[in-house]
This record gives sequence, C-alpha cells and structure tokens, in this order.
Amino acid sequence: GMADQGCNAVRFFECLKVTGNNEGGSDMKKLLICIAFSVFYPGFTNAGAMQEDFYARLAKISSDIRSLSGTFTQIKEIQSLDVKVVSEGNFSYEKNVEMRFDYLVPRKMSIVVDEKIVKIITEEKTSTFPLRGQKNAMAEMAQIMNLCMKGQLKELRQTYVLEYEKTERGHRVTIRSLKDDPSNAFDRIDLLFGLQNYGLRELVINERSGYRTTYVFSDVITDVQR
Repeated sequence: GMADQGCNAVRFFECLKVTGNNEGGSDMKKLLICIAFSVFYPGFTNAGAMQEDFYARLAKISSDIRSLSGTFTQIKEIQSLDVKVVSEGNFSYEKNVEMRFDYLVPRKMSIVVDEKIVKIITEEKTSTFPLRGQKNAMAEMAQIMNLCMKGQLKELRQTYVLEYEKTERGHRVTIRSLKDDPSNAFDRIDLLFGLQNYGLRELVINERSGYRTTYVFSDVITDVQR
C-alpha cells in the first residue's frame, strides 16, 4: 500500500548549565564551583562549547548555500539477516525550493521534498505526504533532512536529543527521540559532516524494525551566495 511504499522509501532515506540556588550561597561560592568544574572536568565545558560552536558554524556556512548537487549511494541492511541492497542515484537541493533524490539503480524512482509535502514518484504512481502534522516515517525523515541541509539542526532539540562528537572522520551528530515511544520509527540517526567544509558526508538511519540504511554523499557541487 501507499504507507508501506513510504516506509520502504524512507529506508533510503544540552549544553552543560551550572545553575546555583539563589537562596543563600554567594556568587563567589558559585564562581569557585565553576572554576573547580573547569579545572577538574575540562571536558564538560569544552564539549558544550565545541558543540555550540559546531552548530553556529554549520548554520553560518549553510545560510550562504543556494544549491547543492551530487551523487549518493544507499546501502540498506537487514541486521538479523546478512542481506544488503545497494542503490545509487543523484541528489539535489535548492534553498527554499526543494530537495530531491533521484534513484537510478537498481530501480528508477524519485523522492522530492519541499516546505510542505513529500512526494514519492515511481513509474507506476506518485504518492504525496504532508511534511508536518502526522506520524509518518517518510515525513519525519524528510523534516530532519530539510533542517540538516539548511544547517538548522538546533531546531530539532524541540523533539529530539542531539549528541555531538568530533571524530577523525568528521563532526558526528546523533539524533534520538526525546520520548521513548513504541510508535517511533527510528532508534537513532547518525549524521557525519566534513571536518573543514561542514558538508553532509554520511547519513545512517537505524530503524526500530531492524533495518539500517546508510547514505554516502559524493561529488558534491555547491553554489554559494557571493
């Protein structure tokens, strides 16, 4: 059915705050506690600052991008079985217009996302889903990708927990739902951004059903506002 098609298609696709009690306790005492935390646990404050710096830089770089295009490889795995399905195609993003994934191999199909809807286009038919206001795996993933392309990941904090880590491969952001709801489609989503250019290089979707879908982006061409 249409819903199943949407689910299959999607298989493609806080800061540390030191607060003090205002009653009693002087500002000097709070300051000493902060200094002690910084000296003995430098990772706490540094990790928080690094995370905020990453989101700020990502937002700034993304705000200057008018369009993106490139190729993608999608690897879908069923974790309980030793099965891999590899698809390839082209992707494009035009700011405030649309984002699209055109699958070429092994089957031709397209996924198109604008500010309001998600369209899945196959040779047989076109299925449309609203981007917001419904519990739909396709729409949920499209929203995350849309904010990711815009560099507005911080907005996801309203409904998701974001974990940031700087690794040798790049800046990694892990997304999990705030509420552990059985109806959640995803267990976690991992995003990998380039160390220098902050471009999205890899997207890994771990579904509760046991599917894992990895997207690898390459040959990316960027049109930047001058």
